[in-house]
Amino acid sequence: MLLTRLADYARVSKRDAPPYYKDKLVRYVLELNRDGTLASPRLTSLANPAQPRMKNGVVHTVPSIVKTSGIAPTLAVDTCEYMFGWVDETTKKPQRVEQMHQRFRALVDQWVEMDPAGPGRALKQFYADGHVARLSPEPGWSRADVVAVRVAGRFLHATESAQRFWKSVAEGRKTSGRTGLCLVCGEPGALLQSIPQQVPMRLVPGATQSASLISVNKATHGFDLREQLVHTPICDTCGLLVMNALERLLDQQWTSTVVGQGTRLAWWTTGSANFDLGLLDEPPTPHEVAHVLSSAARGSALGEDEARDWETFCALAVSGNVSRVVVREWIENPLPDIMHNLRKWFSDHEMIDGWSGETRQVGLGRMVYVAGRWARGKGGSSGSYAKLGASGADRPEGLYWGLMRSALLGAELPPKLLAHLVRRVRLDGRVDAERAALMRLALRRRLSETERGLYMPVLNPENNEPAYLAGRIFAVLEDIQLSAARANGDDPPNTTFADKYWGRAATSPAVALLAGSRNARAWLKRMRPKKPAWAEAARQRLEDLSARLAQAGGPPHGSNLAEKSAFVLGYYQQCAELRSARKTPPAENASA
Repeated sequence: MLLTRLADYARVSKRDAPPYYKDKLVRYVLELNRDGTLASPRLTSLANPAQPRMKNGVVHTVPSIVKTSGIAPTLAVDTCEYMFGWVDETTKKPQRVEQMHQRFRALVDQWVEMDPAGPGRALKQFYADGHVARLSPEPGWSRADVVAVRVAGRFLHATESAQRFWKSVAEGRKTSGRTGLCLVCGEPGALLQSIPQQVPMRLVPGATQSASLISVNKATHGFDLREQLVHTPICDTCGLLVMNALERLLDQQWTSTVVGQGTRLAWWTTGSANFDLGLLDEPPTPHEVAHVLSSAARGSALGEDEARDWETFCALAVSGNVSRVVVREWIENPLPDIMHNLRKWFSDHEMIDGWSGETRQVGLGRMVYVAGRWARGKGGSSGSYAKLGASGADRPEGLYWGLMRSALLGAELPPKLLAHLVRRVRLDGRVDAERAALMRLALRRRLSETERGLYMPVLNPENNEPAYLAGRIFAVLEDIQLSAARANGDDPPNTTFADKYWGRAATSPAVALLAGSRNARAWLKRMRPKKPAWAEAARQRLEDLSARLAQAGGPPHGSNLAEKSAFVLGYYQQCAELRSARKTPPAENASA
C-alpha cells in the first residue's frame, strides 16, 4: 500500500520532469555552435561562490538513472570523465576512463542514428572533428563535476528528441524484458529489473550514498535466492512515480521534517485537504490549533462539520543505511481520526505559562529538549538544557518519534517517559512550562477518563488529591519564605526551603511539609510588621490548603509515580498562580 500511495500522490501532484529525468547539480556548460565547433574555447562555469545555493553550480533537470558499478553514460549530460575522457592525479584506472568516454560518444552516435536531423548532430560533429582536444580542464575541476551541452543557446538534454531517445535507453537498461501485472497499479506493463532512480543522500538521515527504497542486489536478500525485482513486479511507470513522489515529499519543507535521532518524516493527504503537520514542532496558540485543524477538515470546499471521511492521512518515517532507505514507520489513517488524535494531543499537554499567565502549547522538539539534563548557570546565568546528542544529556532513546506516534495515532507514550521526567525534575530542581506540559501529557495518558479531568492546564482548585495538594502547599511555603525576605528588602537566601527539600519532597512530601510548616511561623512573623496584608493572605492560603489536605487523608509518606507527577504539577501550577496574583494591581489584590 505504501508504494501505491506514493504513486497516487505523484499522479495527482504536478510532475514536470520527463521520464528518467531528475534534478542534478550542473557545474559546467560546453558551448557549441550548430556545426559542432566551439562557441567558447573554455567551459562555462555555473558556480557562483557568492550565492550559497550556487556555489557548486546550478540545478538542472537532466537524464538520470541509478548507475551500477559498470559503465553507464547518460545523454548529453555527464561527468568530465565520460564527456571528455579527462583524468587527474587521483585517477587509478585511466584505461577505464577512456572506455567511459568512448561509451558516451557511442551513445551520442546512437541518438543521431535514431534522429538524423535532430539536435544531437552538433555534439556528434564536435567529436568527429576532434574539437574535444582543443579543450583543457578548468582549474580546480573535479572528476565528479557534471557538464551539460548547450548548442546555440539551447541545452541538448532539454530537447524533445533527447527526452524520447533517453526514455528508450533507460527502459532498455532498467526493465527486465518481462511484462506482467504491476503490484502497485494492478495493470499490465513492462516490469522493472531494478528501481531506476534513487533519493539524494541529503534527504535520508544516516545514508552515506544516494539511497534506494527497494533493492534486491544479493541473492540472500531475495525470495528463492533471486536477485533484482523478479518476485516484486513493478512496472517502469510506477517505479518512476514512486521515487519521484518520495523525493519530492522529503525535499519539501511543508511536507517533511527531521524528527530527530536519524529519522525524517514525510506526510500527505489523499484528497485536497490542506494539512500542515509542522504545527507539532512550532508551538502554536490554541487559536492556531483550532484554525489549522478546522482547515484540514474543511479542505477546499466543504464546511467545518463535513470532515472528509474518504480522505486519508499518510506519513512515512525513513532513515538511511549506506545506500538503502529504511522505512521506520508507515501510517495510513483516515484524516478525521488524525485530527481527533491531534486535538486530544493539544488538549492533553496544554499548560499555563508561569510568567505570562496564559495557557500555551509546546512544540515536539521542545518536549524532547526539556527531557534532558538541566545544567545550572554559573556567574548569575540562568542555566540551560544539555544539547541534543551531548554526553550525559540523559534523554530517552527514540523519544521524538515516540511522541510523534502518540500525537498522530493516539498511541501510548514511551513507558518509561514519566518516570524519567520525574527523576530529572527531582535531580535538576527545575520544572518549567515545557516540563509541566510534558508531565501532564504523560500523566493524563495513563489515567482513566474520570481521573484525567483533575489535571487541567491551570490550577484546579477542585483537585483534592493528596499529592496535588501537597505540591501546592510546598509552593506556598516556598513563597512565604521568599516573600518574607522581599518584605524586608533582603536578598533571597543562598539555600531556600525548596533547594533544601525539593529532592525529597516529590518522593515523600510529608517530611518536607512538616519542616516547612514549622518554619512558616517564623517567616510570617518576619513578614507581618512590614507587609501585614501579605502575611495574612499567605497564612489563610496555607491554612486552607493544609485543612483540605488533612481532610483528604494527609500527605503521602511514600509516593507512586502518578503521585510524584501530581505533586510536581500542583507545585508548578500553584507557583504560576502566585506569580500571576502578584502582577495584578494592588487595588485588586491586597496580598500582592
